[in-house]
Amino acid sequence: MGALRGLGAAYQAYKKAKALAKMKAGKSTRSERLEFGKRDKDIKSVPMSDTAKKDISKSVTKGKDKFYIKNIDEVTEHKKNIAKGKESIKKLKHMVDTKRAFRIGKTNIHPSNPSTGNK
Repeated sequence: MGALRGLGAAYQAYKKAKALAKMKAGKSTRSERLEFGKRDKDIKSVPMSDTAKKDISKSVTKGKDKFYIKNIDEVTEHKKNIAKGKESIKKLKHMVDTKRAFRIGKTNIHPSNPSTGNK
């Protein structure tokens, strides 16, 4: 038993060297990469995006316009279903409750514009 003492560290070094060789070749397993791989504290290989360098107001406006068009489409679909006699009143009420649409009077429901509000 005394002869086997100290082989644990040698075996661990062997496993590490083998795992590093597999990582270099691109054939390592996930567990090997997690156990023996080196990781930087910061991600350095991903470049900064153009929107982070510039003003992002155009991107915000584009996103809000997309949701405005989505609101318009959904309100018109529900109004068509109501005209056909289907049950879409609850869905329109839900859109009003979640402020995706707004009500003028008792029956006029219009889609909300996220960029300007209910104007």
